[in-house]
Formats: sequence, C-alpha cells, structure tokens
Amino acid sequence: MDAPYASIVPREKLVPFAPGISWAVLPGDGVTLVYWVFEPPECGEVPLHQHAHAQSGIILEGSIVMRYADGVQKTLRPGDCYAVASNVAHGASFPERCVVVDVFTPNRVEYERRYAHGTRADAFTIIGATAVG
Repeated sequence: MDAPYASIVPREKLVPFAPGISWAVLPGDGVTLVYWVFEPPECGEVPLHQHAHAQSGIILEGSIVMRYADGVQKTLRPGDCYAVASNVAHGASFPERCVVVDVFTPNRVEYERRYAHGTRADAFTIIGATAVG
C-alpha cells in the first residue's frame, strides 16, 4: 500500500469490465476491494467457478442470485452481506441492475492489474479461477 491513509474509488474511476458490467478496483493491504455494477441482460451470468481467494461482499442496490455447486441458491438484496470461503464453487445471476462491493483476501492481483491496464473482455471472464460444472 502506498500510504496509510483512507483511499477512495471515485465514481469517475468506474470503467467497463465487459458488456453490461462496470467496475472499480481498490488494492489494499492484503485485500482487494471491487465495486461492481451489473446491468442485465447484457451482463449475463457469472458461471460456477472457484478460486483460492476468500470473497465477501455486500449488496448496495438491486438483487443478485448466488448459486452454489450443490444446487443451493440464495437471493440477496440491499444490505445483505455474504462470505464465500476459498475454493467453494459459486456463481451468480442478476434479475435486475445490481451494485455489489466485493472484498477478496488475499489480494486479487490479476484484478488489480487488469483494472490498472484498462483491459476489457467481450463477455464476463473469470481471471485466476477454475470453472466448475
């Protein structure tokens, strides 16, 4: 971390990730914070996948349906928080516009690099994860 002071991600730093998805990434000391905006139907779904990073988050706007490899589905709405342990297969769909803040531990260096370089994808792609299904 460059400085021990509070950092922010201004809205003007929100950039396209893939069709229907915008993001802003804030690297931290041992964590990566990602601010996501998903706009269906263009955003599509996040396929079942798993990664070595623990992932926690909070829904700020709209709703998200979290899916797990064992068939469990949970609909989360504003104010709902979630935690996905490392290497647990999960995916998501978006019945409406959804704004989410994810926190990954340890750092998702590949997300930090992709954001810093402004790399965009033609569809949602999961970097540094293993597809499940």
